[in-house]
Amino acid sequence: MGTHRQRTTARPSRFYWTFAVAFALWSQPGRASCPEKELERREEEANVVLTGTVEEIINVDPVHHTYSCKVRVWRYLKGKEMVKSANLVEGGNKVMIGGFGDPLICDNQVSTGDTRIFFVNPSPTSMWPAHKNELMLNSSLMRITLRNLEEVENCVE
Repeated sequence: MGTHRQRTTARPSRFYWTFAVAFALWSQPGRASCPEKELERREEEANVVLTGTVEEIINVDPVHHTYSCKVRVWRYLKGKEMVKSANLVEGGNKVMIGGFGDPLICDNQVSTGDTRIFFVNPSPTSMWPAHKNELMLNSSLMRITLRNLEEVENCVE
């Protein structure tokens, strides 16, 4: 009566899918693994260490996917004297920090309202005028926890 056709479709093997997912994770920079420097070294390389809350995200660079933020400073853990009056905005309790999104820094993304420990340096003259009077992110951000604060304070002392 009718003809029975067996439908065959090529199905990728599980190995193929496993390989595809592993490759996708591996190929995204900073996602699968990101070597982070020791906290002591990060603290030594930063002229300024502060705690603060991101109030505004500005200066988004659509080509390099980097941006700057206006950060309300809660406390300087190191280097308050390195922050000049030109670095301060809106009455002196806020600073501009650039370098977010830098692929050379592991944890480099923030949202408005995030409170973090920032390891920063004054922007080098080679980055002027675009980043003049900004502080630049020097290494990964740290979440504010009692343990993290104690570890950073111990490094600073």
